Amino acid sequence: MGRAVQVDEIGESPILALIDQIFRARSRGETILTLHIGEPDFETPQGIRDAAYRAMNEGYTHYAPAAGLPELRTAIARRLSEKNRIPATADDVVVLPAKFAIYATLLATLGPGDEVLLTDPTYLFEQPIRLAGATPVYAPLTRSFELDADRIVEAISPRTKLLVLVTPANPTGHVMRRHEVKTALEIAQAKGLTVVSDETYESLVYDGTHLSPASLAPPEVPVVTVGSFSKLYAMTGWRAGYVAAPPTIRERLVKVVEHTLTCIPPFVQRACLWALEHAGPDEDRFREKFRERRNHLLARLDDLPGITCEPPEGAFYAFPAYEPKMSSVEFSRALLDEEKVALVPGIAFGPRGEGHLRISYTNSLDTIDAAMDRLGSFLERHGGRRGA
Repeated sequence: MGRAVQVDEIGESPILALIDQIFRARSRGETILTLHIGEPDFETPQGIRDAAYRAMNEGYTHYAPAAGLPELRTAIARRLSEKNRIPATADDVVVLPAKFAIYATLLATLGPGDEVLLTDPTYLFEQPIRLAGATPVYAPLTRSFELDADRIVEAISPRTKLLVLVTPANPTGHVMRRHEVKTALEIAQAKGLTVVSDETYESLVYDGTHLSPASLAPPEVPVVTVGSFSKLYAMTGWRAGYVAAPPTIRERLVKVVEHTLTCIPPFVQRACLWALEHAGPDEDRFREKFRERRNHLLARLDDLPGITCEPPEGAFYAFPAYEPKMSSVEFSRALLDEEKVALVPGIAFGPRGEGHLRISYTNSLDTIDAAMDRLGSFLERHGGRRGA
């Protein structure tokens, strides 16, 4: 009997192992302070929920076009044009869950043996790349998490087809500067690469300005822009996002949707349309709340022994380095076991993530304070030095 090679070759995710440890702790009646998951703790705005309910009552409960409802695609294209300066039309847009959009893009652009270039550290793209039958290749970022042009060029081979960028970045919170974006596009043009730009957190920028690579790309460089409603409007469970892509890739993406998801539920799409048209104040409110939490977390981290942290400029994660001599998996497991605090081991985000932890500031200030108190106790007990 044959086996699904791509699936069998994917190892256990450190994040999934952490979540399993959390579930087991909770089954024993333990209370866990969870700063590991990238999920806003806000309720989805009432207007969005009401829009979904109205849409269901109006009959938006049947199949929709695979590419998405025309009115939603038009609204997404308008936002991309006005806010992101991407010259998009409704014909460029496909509506699908943002996480699946990455996988669909891989299926639409890669063949067996192709390579995908990832910055290191970065989000969990390695597993979907392997599922698509391709090979991930890492190019280390600088110590301040900026693009390193020389390392990018060194990592490119004749098999490299895609360069994946994330801005604002998960897990580092780095927001790419204009010179970084231009450098990436110049390399892509010189090497004949397609750029995939994951802009899930594009609304959550606290320092600097979000810049979409597609807004600067020359015609010779195909750019696939991935966006999401999940973080923007606290809609993680709605599984709604979108892609804006050049015609050939866009047509392939529609085929992927047709033969997998069929479509995104149309009442969900109507709720997304309402969000784009009316939920701007909620978007602003969420961003300012996360800014407050970020600033508070950074102040707390600055006082902890053995911790150094590059200030995140966007998203809702900090990615501090720690001083005690243990792997990030060992650190996160011990912290959860001893102090009941859940943080993600940095190795989950690539080889250069080792020696770091991802902290999600999507929880209340009280929870952040309690978790930092416990983290401080853990560090002092395990040899963290002040000023390290």
